[in-house]
Amino acid sequence: MDTAFATRSDPVGRATHQPPWRWLAVCVLYLINLPFADNPASLVLTLPAFALVIVGLVRLRSPNVQVGDVFWFCVFIFFVLGPIQGMTGWTIGARDGWAQIVYTADEYILASTIVFLFLLPFVFIRLEYPPVPLSGKAPGLGTLAMANAAGFVCFVISQGGIAGVLSPRLEQAGADGFIASTLFLGLQTVTTALIALRMHRKVTPLAVAIFTLAIVALVVTRNPFNASRFSLLAAWLPVVLAVTGGRLPAPLFNLGSLFGLVVLFPILSLTTRLGVDGLNAIAHINFLEYVLHIPFVDVYDTLVHAVRYMQANDHTVLEKLGAIVLFFIPRSIWPEKPIVGGLDIGKEIHAIGMEGTANLSFFIGGDFYMDLGLVGVCIGGPLCAALLAWTLKRKFGFFYGLPVLHFLFIASTPILLRGPVGAVLPLFSMQILSLLILSVSSPPWVKPTPSSQLPIRR
Repeated sequence: MDTAFATRSDPVGRATHQPPWRWLAVCVLYLINLPFADNPASLVLTLPAFALVIVGLVRLRSPNVQVGDVFWFCVFIFFVLGPIQGMTGWTIGARDGWAQIVYTADEYILASTIVFLFLLPFVFIRLEYPPVPLSGKAPGLGTLAMANAAGFVCFVISQGGIAGVLSPRLEQAGADGFIASTLFLGLQTVTTALIALRMHRKVTPLAVAIFTLAIVALVVTRNPFNASRFSLLAAWLPVVLAVTGGRLPAPLFNLGSLFGLVVLFPILSLTTRLGVDGLNAIAHINFLEYVLHIPFVDVYDTLVHAVRYMQANDHTVLEKLGAIVLFFIPRSIWPEKPIVGGLDIGKEIHAIGMEGTANLSFFIGGDFYMDLGLVGVCIGGPLCAALLAWTLKRKFGFFYGLPVLHFLFIASTPILLRGPVGAVLPLFSMQILSLLILSVSSPPWVKPTPSSQLPIRR
């Protein structure tokens, strides 16, 4: 039996009995924050979402990190901990020198209802490795090396050369060649993870050399001084999971996530925007302040404002869903293409003076609400849950016997939940497309017996 995910007799790592550390971890964070809640109503508003988080985590059986770990932890941060920490009276995220809006209790209740109704179907799907034999495809090492080099070179060219790639994110080129450029980056990131996985299966000097070159190339295209925080996660976490053979303990993930939110993300917020110059501002960050007020968690905030926004505007009837589905069409080709709901809300919040940018997060449940009201939410939740469940079961995501598709979902779930989905979908979708192409064009993987080794394909 392959032991990469195995516990006892289960080949995918789902143990019969698991200690309660998954739900205990979020309960501890929850209890720590309760005494500091400015508005006790936030505890009532977030209780339904908190219940979903606990049920979702209890259903997980693998000792290793799964899609469900990331999904429910993000739900906890965005829709439980965020509102508890952020609600000051009946305002959200109140800050000195910035405009504030007082919302009504009904607006908060409706926003929390949207969260609960949309996320409820996700409790009933399995957000972990599917119970299928460990098989999949086995692309040759030479094929992966050439595809990785092609992705890297084409991405550099599409960005105007190395200087364009290495420039701070805010100074990089616009979106004219966005999809093509993202496809090249998706190919590079996916092949880097597969090279890592190939090396994990059989370490040879050639595999180590190719892996080293792939890592150097990825450092050039996705580093803390030229890429967004979530694209760094999408690029590097699959590589980490591949190097470990998918055996990243879930408790370690929980600790790492908390460290990332409180320490790493505030640092990256500076370096990814300002480049190397951002290092000069790190000394001014008060990390202790972030323990009880995690920064950059505004998903619930924008949803509450969307509820108010829709009181003065008509429902958009599938425009927001259309903007998500048709994300790959450049606006230069279709200037009148619908815009995602997050842009509507972000522009208004920015115009009011609540935020310094219109580029804010937005929950996909809010897009369905803006399109069709609560009916849209009740349709969108089951639809998205079914699509996710169907995708996670696809066999094309297995390479060398391991679920690389799940690695990609684990890495991109935070930004997909944070949204706006239509704006953040390109890299993830191009990674999936690259994975599909490699799966279709690769020979099947034959699980080696204990006395044999994986044949080297060059």
